Amino acid sequence: MKLFRNVTFATKAILLAGLLGACQNENENALTPQAPATVSDQNARTSVATGALIKDGNIDLTYNSQNLLSKEFCPSFYYQFTYAPQLITATRLQYGTPSTEYKYTLDVSGRCVQSVTDKTYIYEYNVSGQLTKCYNKDKPNERREFTYITDADGWKKSLSIVKFYDEWGAKTKQLIFSYGAATGLLPDKCPLNPDVLPAGVSKYLPIFGNFNTNLVKVLIEEKYLPNGQKASSCTHIYSYTLDYAGKAKNITVKKVNGTLVSSTDRKYFTPTYNF
Repeated sequence: MKLFRNVTFATKAILLAGLLGACQNENENALTPQAPATVSDQNARTSVATGALIKDGNIDLTYNSQNLLSKEFCPSFYYQFTYAPQLITATRLQYGTPSTEYKYTLDVSGRCVQSVTDKTYIYEYNVSGQLTKCYNKDKPNERREFTYITDADGWKKSLSIVKFYDEWGAKTKQLIFSYGAATGLLPDKCPLNPDVLPAGVSKYLPIFGNFNTNLVKVLIEEKYLPNGQKASSCTHIYSYTLDYAGKAKNITVKKVNGTLVSSTDRKYFTPTYNF
């Protein structure tokens, strides 16, 4: 990342402290680094790189030498991330040709306060640093509101409800998250942004605060008519296969009647040693 390399050491320290340090204070498992490219550097950083998410379904992830997300590979295109003080630029490339630039503006704590994709969204946070609202800058009624409840174990607050509103202020959808009883909680050891952010916003950038401490067990999706009446409700049940470190290596989602919705495999970086 040429832009990141050209800034001064002090600027690097400020950026990394803001982007990573703040996120880690809110989320112990914020952004985990990928293995560096060279074998020598890989061996030197093995203890840090171990456990990085490198594949999520059909998405492949790589990281730069500063342990920041470098590229996000999708089936027919990819994003390349460039870092500057309080700004992240994601360049969308298709067949190696840049097509669109998306930008994330950060506050001094490393949280995203504005994203620019096909629309410009503004983000607001509570005193705990958790996202409470994001809205279309040009049409503020088009928004998403986030509610949190205390976990069953009583330690932290996790995302409970997300309400979606259209540009006229009418509620169109509501998502309700449940994580299970205290005795059945599964710690989320590789938390990502949930699929509740605007289109084009990366779920792999840990710049939107901490959403949850445990893996989702049940998700209820409710849709609404323009008059406010509920049009439908669908319950999704999540099950997980965990690896030796307790991270999800498969996430399976089914409807309550057993119909398969999705099955996603994840892979994490495991170091190799040359003896």
